[in-house]
Amino acid sequence: MLIPKPLILFIDAYDSFSNNIISLLETTLNASVRTIYIDNPSLSTDSALHKELRHYAAVVCGPGPGHPGNEKDVGIIRRIWRLANEEMVPVLGICLGFQSLCLEFGGEVRRLKGPQHGIVRRIMHVGEVERLGEDGIFGGVGEINATLYQSLCADIGQDSISQGHWQTLKWEPMKQCPDLLPLAWVEHDMAEENNSGIMDDRVLVAVCHRTKPFWALQYHPESICTNDESKKVILNWFGLARSWNSNYRKTQINLEGPIEGRFATRESLLSRSQRMLETALTNGCTATKKAICHSRSIDMPARVSVQLIVETILDIQEDQIILESSNANEKFSGGADVRGRYSIIGLDIKNCTKIQYTAGRETITTIHPRANGQLPQIRSIDASTYGGIWSYIAQYLDQNKLKNGNEESPFWGGFIGYITYELGLETIGVTPDSKGYQHQRPDLCFAWVEKSLVVDHVKNQIYIQQLAPENEASRVTAWMDDISAKLEATFLPEESYDPFAVTFSNLPLSINKRQILDKMVRMNPILKPNIPSSVLSMQTPNDDNYESKVLSCQSSIRAGDSYELCLTDQTHVTLATSPSTSTSWPLYTTLRTRQPAPFASYIRLGPLTYISASPERFLSYTPQTSELRPMKGTVRKSAMVPTLPQAQALLDIPKEKAENLMIVDLVRHDLHGVCGAGNVSVPRLMVVEEYKSVFQMISIVRADIPAPFPADLISHLSEEEVGQAEGKRYTGLDILAASLPPGSMTGAPKKRSCEILQDVEEGKERSLYSGVVGYADVGGRGDWSVNIRCAFKWEDEDVEAGGVQGDGDGEGMETWHIGAGGAVTALSTPVGEREEMLTKLSGTLGLFR
Repeated sequence: MLIPKPLILFIDAYDSFSNNIISLLETTLNASVRTIYIDNPSLSTDSALHKELRHYAAVVCGPGPGHPGNEKDVGIIRRIWRLANEEMVPVLGICLGFQSLCLEFGGEVRRLKGPQHGIVRRIMHVGEVERLGEDGIFGGVGEINATLYQSLCADIGQDSISQGHWQTLKWEPMKQCPDLLPLAWVEHDMAEENNSGIMDDRVLVAVCHRTKPFWALQYHPESICTNDESKKVILNWFGLARSWNSNYRKTQINLEGPIEGRFATRESLLSRSQRMLETALTNGCTATKKAICHSRSIDMPARVSVQLIVETILDIQEDQIILESSNANEKFSGGADVRGRYSIIGLDIKNCTKIQYTAGRETITTIHPRANGQLPQIRSIDASTYGGIWSYIAQYLDQNKLKNGNEESPFWGGFIGYITYELGLETIGVTPDSKGYQHQRPDLCFAWVEKSLVVDHVKNQIYIQQLAPENEASRVTAWMDDISAKLEATFLPEESYDPFAVTFSNLPLSINKRQILDKMVRMNPILKPNIPSSVLSMQTPNDDNYESKVLSCQSSIRAGDSYELCLTDQTHVTLATSPSTSTSWPLYTTLRTRQPAPFASYIRLGPLTYISASPERFLSYTPQTSELRPMKGTVRKSAMVPTLPQAQALLDIPKEKAENLMIVDLVRHDLHGVCGAGNVSVPRLMVVEEYKSVFQMISIVRADIPAPFPADLISHLSEEEVGQAEGKRYTGLDILAASLPPGSMTGAPKKRSCEILQDVEEGKERSLYSGVVGYADVGGRGDWSVNIRCAFKWEDEDVEAGGVQGDGDGEGMETWHIGAGGAVTALSTPVGEREEMLTKLSGTLGLFR
């Protein structure tokens, strides 16, 4: 008979590191963790709370934004410290939990003179003192270096101790808080200069209650930069907790009966959609005829331009989707990740089925084009029928999934499109400000792309692809023949009136096509585009106003409401347009030339036109693994900073590293919420990469997507059981939905930070900026980039030539939007943040100057 693991209750104060703590607990201890939020309404009465606590061996009161003196910031946590002896349980407080414990037993909670967020400090603990702390949570623990995330600190009277008595008295209870025993401190000699913002000489970071089973840590044991020695503290705590239960606990632990605590990992999207649907197939999400991926490879010249390919086969005035590695042929010293390998060109976008969704409207719109000039068929679907937009998308992909295709191609067909920042807000329960959100534009727009070209810049191949039933192979072959002919005719004429000319159709046996193709790219020089428009107005951020917003962000950080806030602002450019020309393609081709990037995009889809030179991958995934790539820390390449080692030196400072670290820990939390404890790693941390015009600090956070069942069980499962498990599996789409909006564009904790930013940014809509663009394909793969270094316009803001009636005479107008910003921390300066924002803005805004 299997003995169940003891349960630990984690009380979540809406922090963005909570899942990392849960993973630490489950991978370090022989225990299983359940979680509740601080404001759980089912536990509003003491009797309900007491009944719930009887399931658990111990409780962890987690970190979170706010102040422990504010009831809504701590909720249930405060009631834990007030449990009567009959209901007492062992508790570990972390950060906010630590502060709440100190406040409850006589301490004061005040602001640090120098907030510490993402700063790694040496922890001086009682276990390092001979004959002290041997039996406590620091017993046998060596040197700890740990990450601090705190604007507030506990004052138990430490400043009343003279320097001469400090080394001995700092480990004893103080008059102000006689029930609290200090266990650890971070200290600093204020006579020494530092660049970490340290302005406090004695900060308490661990305590225990002298008579109750309460312990607490102010540092973050789960952070990726906290060393492994801290795990011993967690082991010691749980050992002491279980010992206390055996010797002193009044109520017996009861594993039977209903339990309010839930697993930290969220339900899969496919499981949710199945649970919400009475049948698997309903209106709007029916599977098409079972398709396969038809594919053909053709050679292309080395260093061929995607612009040339696009202009050869597409009508650029129609809807288009192009995801381009525009820096694939650059010669700067960037690695494969920096340069990008593939470009994806969607074909026949005007005839693709499209799915649209607007945040807060709860209605999914599907648009199905019809032949012979008929109007498209438009359907409206109640999103709640499927459990939300993401469950609907997951179900649609699952019904059209493929296991086989061209293994060399990252995309066989499927959804390509965009997601706005505001849809990300909806996923974390933040309502967009109504002042800046008064329209019906889609916050998600995906095209179901069946025909595509994938350009492999490494192998110099073009993969021509179509999703179609196997019995339509002859029709697909004819279509591929036509595309191949157009491409090869562009690279080298197929026939010639000169009977002695060498063409592809009469190559001598001693010469192959690839040898000639590699020499042909120079025959098709790319001309610099001339943008046929003029700037009528340009509204850029006001310097003083932006600096004021930085100060407002720092005020929230000092109050303990956020660790880091990614402040942004918008620039609006109005252009005069001509009825005979389009500005968007010339703008994009100029941008891709000036700022080559691994995740460039050109999208005309529905009411949106979007151009981007994004250097930042947000998320990539396969059916088994996923990877997020947060980018924080930027140095512009210049005569003063021309080399990678110089940029590395400039970015190797606490402020820059703290910005990156905070987002890494946030991303780990997002991934743990889907992939579970122990399945997330950080193979690259704070690495500086070189791009054509900037140096960027990046980290890579990787996760294994849970399998639907253990591989060793498959022989014991029936075909029906395997199918049921597969139908409820996790996919990369679960991670995409759980990770929005991108942490590198919000700050941490994510939910509270987004609420603060809405207020600071005066309710202005970010829209495409800070959202993501990418694909989710039928093979279970996906690749998404963060929408930065971009510009976009909406069709409903265009004014046609000739005025409202659009009679075709005169000039029209269109308005382009450009976002820019940066991460504000306690170490930021208003002038420095403004200059960083303007530096990031200048590249894209330069298109219009």
